[in-house]
Amino acid sequence: MSKKKMQKKSKNGLGWLLLGIMVVFIGLIFIPKNKTENISFPDLHGLSFSSDGSKLVAAVHDGLREYNDGKWTTPDGEKNDYMGYSPIKNGFYSSGHPGPTSSLKNPLGIVKSQDNGKTIDVVDLHGEVDFHSLTVGYETEDLYVYTPEPNSKMKEAGFYYSKDKAKSWNEMALNGLTGNPRTFIAHPTQKGVVVIGTDKGLYLSNDYGESFQLLSDDIIASTGTISSQDELIVGQNTDEKKIIKIGLNNKEVKNVDLPKNIDGNIMYITNNYNNPDEIAIATDQINVYVSKNNGADWESIVNLGKGINQE
Repeated sequence: MSKKKMQKKSKNGLGWLLLGIMVVFIGLIFIPKNKTENISFPDLHGLSFSSDGSKLVAAVHDGLREYNDGKWTTPDGEKNDYMGYSPIKNGFYSSGHPGPTSSLKNPLGIVKSQDNGKTIDVVDLHGEVDFHSLTVGYETEDLYVYTPEPNSKMKEAGFYYSKDKAKSWNEMALNGLTGNPRTFIAHPTQKGVVVIGTDKGLYLSNDYGESFQLLSDDIIASTGTISSQDELIVGQNTDEKKIIKIGLNNKEVKNVDLPKNIDGNIMYITNNYNNPDEIAIATDQINVYVSKNNGADWESIVNLGKGINQE
């Protein structure tokens, strides 16, 4: 082969190589970006399962995050700072602060969404109170709040309830309750039934907090929920970290195995209303774990504020 032909063949080979590199580069630019990549959690203000049980929903400083089929996404909707986030059968109630583009007043008071945060309806005390302690009956929609200071509907600081979706409020008498409250849990289906956990134990009321009876004086709960099976599920962060189930009817106490190498104190617990075996927990280190078999196995799905997507 002549030197001229060799040079021509070399140039052709180089041209094809450069063309191939350009095709790969252009392909990388125009590959659709997966919406589930790099989902972050600036903080965490609540957990729930969606009404159909298919998704885990996390309330954070700038709206919501959803976990479904091993992937985290950021759903469309208002980017409000949700505090006191509490799920109901067809949506959620919350308090907190409006997002930067929201037309809502600050603080939110009590708001409600029936479409997973796409639209927000004002319920009460809009622009007056940020309720960090708010719990709502999943089906009853009984509302229970703690107000840190007086407002236009609540004449002094304390615990209040509403039977009529915030049209009227009554102060809870709290007879029989002792200690400093740490968690506040509404029964999903039974009106007037609420649990308060204090540093002296767990207390149950059947009359909207007029009176309380002691459930346990050796369980100091930091958070909790009540399942569709009438089981109280609480997290404890004292000398020994625990997840505990208590039957509200038979008072049976069972321990739930924790995730291995759990990092941080348990801050939120939620139970899938459609599947009582499915539990999710979150810690103050912004770690989230989910179990589909009552704690026999756990999956880490958020680590130090970063969503983990399953391959």
